[in-house]
Amino acid sequence: MLDETKKQFTPNSESAGDVTATRSSAHILAFSTSNFDAMKKFLADFGFIVVEGHDQLLPLFTDKRGARVSRGSFQFQLEESDDPKHRACFNLFLTDFSGEELERVQALGYTLKHEISIYGESHSIETPDGGTFEL
Repeated sequence: MLDETKKQFTPNSESAGDVTATRSSAHILAFSTSNFDAMKKFLADFGFIVVEGHDQLLPLFTDKRGARVSRGSFQFQLEESDDPKHRACFNLFLTDFSGEELERVQALGYTLKHEISIYGESHSIETPDGGTFEL
């Protein structure tokens, strides 16, 4: 852990006994995909804000294009890869997906699988890279 106030590195938080509670940390979630354009379109269609290219952290792991993706307080990086094995196949459960948004994505031509369980109704769809969005 890097303690910005003291400009020193400590191996873990337990050894930093004198670090105050005002310390903050950053976590970056990144997905690499060989299907960059399709994933950008899919995420935008499902209500994510996709901002390509101007973020100082992009790309993190590749020398291709990158995009910052967000929906509410949830954020991650999407990066382009030349390797066809790289896929952004993550599974995501969107708890804030409204009925109006559901109708809008269906009007865009997406086919959602409707499911009913003891937990209620849900809809799921496979992303262009093989992940599943549960709505």
